[in-house]
Amino acid sequence: MAKKKRRRGTELVDAILTAAWEQLQAKGYQNVTIEGIAAAAATTKTVLYRRWPDKAHLIIAALSKFGNLPDYQAPDTGSLRDDLLNLFGQMAALLDRLQEETLRGLLADRIQHLEFGEIFSHLNTGEQLKGLIQPLLDHAAARGEISHADWPDRVVTLPGVLLLNEILGQQTLTPAAQTEMVDDILLPIFLARPAQ
Repeated sequence: MAKKKRRRGTELVDAILTAAWEQLQAKGYQNVTIEGIAAAAATTKTVLYRRWPDKAHLIIAALSKFGNLPDYQAPDTGSLRDDLLNLFGQMAALLDRLQEETLRGLLADRIQHLEFGEIFSHLNTGEQLKGLIQPLLDHAAARGEISHADWPDRVVTLPGVLLLNEILGQQTLTPAAQTEMVDDILLPIFLARPAQ
C-alpha cells in the first residue's frame, strides 16, 4: 500500500481554501464550520488554526482567492465629489458581490473577535484606506478645488469610518447613503477654507 503524501505549503493552503470556498457556496456562511472545512480538505483543525485564527479570517482568505472581488482603484474623475462617489461605488459593488448572509456573518464574527480598542485603532490608522483617500485629496488640491491636501489622519480616514458605520448599521451601502455621506459630511469638511 502506497504511503499517502503529506501536503505542505501552497498545496495544503490551496486545498484548504478550495474546501472553504466550496463549503461556503454549498452551505452558506452560518453553516460553515472549521471542522467541516478541515474534513473536506483532508486535514485537521489544528492545521487550519495555525494559519487562520478563526472562521472569518479563513472565509475572507477564500473569498480573496476565489470570489473574484474587485481591487479598489483611486479614481481621478476631475472632481473630488465624483472621486468620492466613485470610490464609495466600488465598495458598494464589493458588498453586492457578497451574499447578504455571508456579509452579515463576517461582520458579526469579525466584530465579536476584535477588542473594542483594536476596532478604533484600525479605523484611525488604516494605511490602506489612507492610501485610497489621500490621492483623491492630492488631485483635488492640485486642481485648486480644495485649499490643501495635508489633512490629519483622522480626517483622511473619515470616509472609511462613515462607510464602516453605514455597513455595520445598515448592512448595505445604498446610492442615497453614498451621496448623503459625500454631499452632507465629506465635501463640507474638505471644501472648507482654513481660518485666516
